[in-house]
Amino acid sequence: MAAAVRGSWQSAAMAADRLSVVVLLAAALLFFAGAVRGAELLPRMVGAPQPIEDPENDEGLERALQFAMTAYNRASNDMYSSRVVRVISAKKQIVAGIKYIMEVEIARTTCTKPATDIQHCAFHEEPQMAKHAICNFVVLNVPWRNQVELLESKCQTENWTMMKGNLLEGKPRRSREIWQAW
Repeated sequence: MAAAVRGSWQSAAMAADRLSVVVLLAAALLFFAGAVRGAELLPRMVGAPQPIEDPENDEGLERALQFAMTAYNRASNDMYSSRVVRVISAKKQIVAGIKYIMEVEIARTTCTKPATDIQHCAFHEEPQMAKHAICNFVVLNVPWRNQVELLESKCQTENWTMMKGNLLEGKPRRSREIWQAW
């Protein structure tokens, strides 16, 4: 009888061990699922750059891009104006004003400088004339001062980097350009 009691006690202990392992795994699974789901629901950090959900319809972004492209075209030695092909990413950050952080693809147009309305200029299609670049622009708009600043302008193609009209050896540099209003 003692052997039967010992056997049933061991079976009960093994069943309890299995149950505790299953409960522990289920708890861990629920914890990690909650952590992942909770991260989706957490509010964004105040003051951190926020993605612009609809860059095509954001008026502030559009004006910041126009400002950055005007500065780019003024600084470039190219006889043709360039314009934005597409917005790759765009963020907005509330600081002492509104900072727009943009990554865009730009291309050379058929319009020579100074072009007044480059939005209607076609892009060059011939390979020897077409020039595309990926640009990162940071524009700060301080509306109560009626001031807009180009804090950063960095463009890169396959072989060269252009910052404010200067060819560089890939060294990052902060460029600054300030104009009143837009």
